[in-house]
Amino acid sequence: MPIRGALEHMIAVTYGVTYDAVVTRFRPYEVLIEDVVGLVARSAPPTANPRSVRVLDIACGIGNVGLRLARAGYTVVGVDAVRHLVAIAREKHHASGGPNLTFHHLDLARDPLPGAGTFDVLVSMHTLYWHPDPEGLLAACRRALKPGGCAIFLTYGRPARIVQTFQEVRATEGFGAALRALRWLAPTVIFELFRDCEHRYLSETEFHEALDRAGFDILEARRAFLAGLSHLAWVRARE
Repeated sequence: MPIRGALEHMIAVTYGVTYDAVVTRFRPYEVLIEDVVGLVARSAPPTANPRSVRVLDIACGIGNVGLRLARAGYTVVGVDAVRHLVAIAREKHHASGGPNLTFHHLDLARDPLPGAGTFDVLVSMHTLYWHPDPEGLLAACRRALKPGGCAIFLTYGRPARIVQTFQEVRATEGFGAALRALRWLAPTVIFELFRDCEHRYLSETEFHEALDRAGFDILEARRAFLAGLSHLAWVRARE
């Protein structure tokens, strides 16, 4: 529908324009990205040439995580089901990403993936909690990887409620950190109100069981991000 398409475009462009302002120099997000980059490094096969390591970033949004990994030397492919976000990612990172960073408009659970079965590492940043077909998505992630390839999955374990999260951060890190957390919390809560999707918050057990059914063995798992909002799992595809 034209109205729905226009609304999707408006939300995506607004998200793309404001995203950098929300996360740039937001310490909890920077710590999370460094954690992901470190796990990608631990997942990569030994090589003298990082360019030979292929990394797939699913639901890549405007491409910030993919750019960070490309700057680390890996060959990165970002995919997203929202055409407008892919366009922003291509425009934003065309000059800075280099030839080892590309973006494609596709839904991994539904569309053919160029190079499926050739990726060494896969990164999924908070995709499972909103995707309409989580089982299909995890199956497609498994098919995207080489035998024995690794993946880093993050999913929210609960909603990012402003008051609750503010109080949790204040209790563990102090009032200043809690106040700074509002910079991410407030726009995120507003954005989630307008998303046309079913929010699915998995318990740690449900998350791990879903990964096991999809053919992944968990190498490491823990809570992550702001006040432990996210479940993080570093996994390996069964051969």
